[in-house]
Amino acid sequence: MIIKKSLIMFNTPLNLLVNKKTYTHQGNDVVINIYHTTGQLKFKLTAYCIQHFSDQKIIWFIRPDVTAFNEKNAPIWKITANQARLNHEKTLHLYGNVHMNSLIDNTYFQSIETNQAIINLITQDIIANKKVIIHGHYFYSVGMKMHANLHTQTIKLIDSTQTYYEIQYMR
Repeated sequence: MIIKKSLIMFNTPLNLLVNKKTYTHQGNDVVINIYHTTGQLKFKLTAYCIQHFSDQKIIWFIRPDVTAFNEKNAPIWKITANQARLNHEKTLHLYGNVHMNSLIDNTYFQSIETNQAIINLITQDIIANKKVIIHGHYFYSVGMKMHANLHTQTIKLIDSTQTYYEIQYMR
């Protein structure tokens, strides 16, 4: 990981985070780049504020903004949330107003909305166990759970799934 453009402070109080344990580092306006082992950019994560808790091996992010890249270093997804937590297993837990927007033109899935999601930064698998809404060209689907993968561009809605289509008139 590479951290750029950050202001690091030590043990400065911040009331935005729920976790009241003592953190070892804090940063504002932070950019973190995550690379494949081959050197290609995999994710770019920016945040308004981060707090690192070294004893728990987690990092909390306020207003995270994640961009996922394909193997050609082209951005493919933009993911935002109110808060996120990154653990030592390289799993990013997103909380509150999670929005995933496709950055690829003419893709079947345009956006995904939920209130919580977990992204495995190694495999790019996404799990959501809250209500999920998927928007696509001329349809949207709602389900209570989701399994997806950013790399393969696949999404599986689970439990009480409903899909609504907009019929286009031809002239």
